[in-house]
Amino acid sequence: MRIYIDDGSTHIKMLWEQHGKTFTHISPNSFKRGWSATFGNGKPFNYTAGKEKYSYDLISPDSLTTSNIEWQYSPLNAVAVHHALRTSVNRHGFNRHLRVI
Repeated sequence: MRIYIDDGSTHIKMLWEQHGKTFTHISPNSFKRGWSATFGNGKPFNYTAGKEKYSYDLISPDSLTTSNIEWQYSPLNAVAVHHALRTSVNRHGFNRHLRVI
């Protein structure tokens, strides 16, 4: 299976084919520094890159800017791609043997 990823400044876009069907997944780049806890049944998406801690948070006013050249080469970009892969597995169930580490 081939997975195509565009690590854009505002969203991570993915496309892949599985069993003759084409799938897409779009994941917004909305991360803040530090880890978060969720309320209710939600699952937090907390990540560590080097010594930095990040949390995926769609509604935080503290979201980090991703529309600059530094973003393209930052550890946070790798975190965003990792997050997109994880959430596409959950959303589409593609490649149940894929293990994102």
